[in-house]
Amino acid sequence: MNKNKNFKWGVTISAAQTEGAYDKDGKGFSIWDTFTQKRYKIKDRSNARIATDFYHKYKEDIDCAVDIGLQIFRFSISWARILPEGFGKINSKGIEFYNKVIDYCLEVGIEPWITTYHWDLPQKLQDKGGWCNRDVVDWYATYVAILRDNYADRVKYWILINEGIVCMGAGYFLGVHAPGKRGIDNFLSSVHHILLAQAEGFRVLKEKEGLQVGTALSCTKIEAYRNTNADQKAVNRIDALINRLFIEPHLGMGYPHEDLPILKRIPKYYKEEDLETLKVDFDFLGIQTYTRQIVKSVWYVPYLGVMQVKPKKRNVETSIMGWETYPEGTQYFLERFSIYNPEKPLWLSECGIALSDKEDDQKRIDYYKKVIDLTKSVMDKGINVKGILLWTLVDNFEWAEGYIPKFGIISLNRNTLQRQMKKSAIWLKKYIKE
Repeated sequence: MNKNKNFKWGVTISAAQTEGAYDKDGKGFSIWDTFTQKRYKIKDRSNARIATDFYHKYKEDIDCAVDIGLQIFRFSISWARILPEGFGKINSKGIEFYNKVIDYCLEVGIEPWITTYHWDLPQKLQDKGGWCNRDVVDWYATYVAILRDNYADRVKYWILINEGIVCMGAGYFLGVHAPGKRGIDNFLSSVHHILLAQAEGFRVLKEKEGLQVGTALSCTKIEAYRNTNADQKAVNRIDALINRLFIEPHLGMGYPHEDLPILKRIPKYYKEEDLETLKVDFDFLGIQTYTRQIVKSVWYVPYLGVMQVKPKKRNVETSIMGWETYPEGTQYFLERFSIYNPEKPLWLSECGIALSDKEDDQKRIDYYKKVIDLTKSVMDKGINVKGILLWTLVDNFEWAEGYIPKFGIISLNRNTLQRQMKKSAIWLKKYIKE
């Protein structure tokens, strides 16, 4: 891999988890600004009003990334910082901030990548129904056009929606993430609308020549608890939900309702031409995988009929998130997604492990070593993998888990906002250099 000069290393961050400055310089409220006001929703009762203060410390963080030897700096844009109302009047201070981030990346020699949406919908749009309102397709397309017109002269790589299944599943079905909505109707309508929005966003960006536009998919290996037909059908249902729902409609394959019958309800939310509208030929796919789930069929869980067998009951290694530590998903999903189109470039656009304050950072080094070895093995088979982006640079606000899980290769003192390289950052710097 090191001998492949075209292979790139990078890092991924998100606006809602790092920027802070939640009400500065004209920014509107996002659904996460609202959600974290309900303190019982966040495990450590925290919020992201300051977060890592990337808004003021972006140069320091970008310098750290460059010092480590990373070549790509992927960041997301806060929709509410650009359009405080979600549409309408543009906030010039918001435009200016991301111009400064992009220009500084280019100045110090790291390639900026933009994620247009990483879960932080403007609250004003949520007040109108959010992703459950079909108008969001137009709102999003307008927003993306503003980003294109202001940043596409310097930013070549764009990721549209980050992990749509997590965003919609946790935010509109289970209610554990912002905006805290629950129910199958909320989920199905929001899924269809965000997929439509992504397709329209793709077309908006491709109006400018030379851009590489893709999506970032959350992928989880699903396996059966028992060797029974019922458990295998349960695997197929959850696999369709998590690993197929956010890519196959874009590939012209429709919704995977044969394996996940609840999706047969989706047509009530779409127009006749929608399945054709959903078809887009992404320039690349971003694969993001962290864990594995072992599932069994149960009759009493509505809609899915599936229950996860918790990792602790299986006596496997888990992270502080409670997830099974499963770097093997790297190889599995890079190989699996290459089957859709062997010519299509793949990126490991997020990968990482959450540790606690008390855990030895050597675990993170060991994790990344496995990810690297598995990626090498995939590339040796001729699969078109372009690079690895780490999740993440600095320990940040990890959604409903607050600041308890530490995903960063750089630690953060939340009182002083001081950054310090961990052993994993020092190791990675040496690895990339060699």
